[in-house]
Amino acid sequence: MITQSLTLAWRSLIPLKNSPGQLIGLLMQPVFMIVVFVYLFGGSGGDREGAVMYMLPGVLTQVALISTIGTGMNLATDIGNGVFDRFRTMPIARMAPLAGRILADLLTLLITITTSLIIGYVVGFRIQTDPVQALAGIGLLVLFAMALSWGSAWIGLKAKSVTSMQGMATAVILPLTFGSSAFIPATQMPGWLAWWMGVNPISHLAGALRGAMVGGPYAVDAWITLGWTAALVAVFAPLALRAYNRRVK
Repeated sequence: MITQSLTLAWRSLIPLKNSPGQLIGLLMQPVFMIVVFVYLFGGSGGDREGAVMYMLPGVLTQVALISTIGTGMNLATDIGNGVFDRFRTMPIARMAPLAGRILADLLTLLITITTSLIIGYVVGFRIQTDPVQALAGIGLLVLFAMALSWGSAWIGLKAKSVTSMQGMATAVILPLTFGSSAFIPATQMPGWLAWWMGVNPISHLAGALRGAMVGGPYAVDAWITLGWTAALVAVFAPLALRAYNRRVK
């Protein structure tokens, strides 16, 4: 199944080579977010350097979460185009098309993360920890995005159209991101919102990534994030596979 998934992942990446506009959009997304959240809003308090160091891990977190929406959208598009009807007639594992789609999206996420770090360096972000810790933080981010992609895949397979899938996924992702401590510390929020930030899994993900890249304790946040990652895979991978089997019957 691994070879089949890799082959289908490559098939999903080919449109990027043939569509420069799509690739440019992929690269411009982190640039826009860094300019808005870090370079524009982050400087409003006067401490631009501190804002950059705090917010860039939050931007990386948001970029990763938003990228998972593409998994469901691409699956919904493939189903609408009849691509999976052709897969059904091929001697491949049932999970290979789903795994290939998620793997392709994770590879594009790595491109987006690299672009974000380059732009972050330009605006003043510097990794304060050793390379192993920084890579471990990025690995945790990619792992969580992979787990969340199974949820996006399930929504995409259940949605009636690409537009409805995008709307449902956005309605979940954006409140989680903006209701977390990815951009603003929980200590600066009212009591009820500070409580929500404390239990929000995205706060723990951003906290773990920030600690791994900038410094500070992050072991607790990392373990909580790993727990959420395992839970998301355990719940949504079987649901996505079941929804896929029903759609391609």
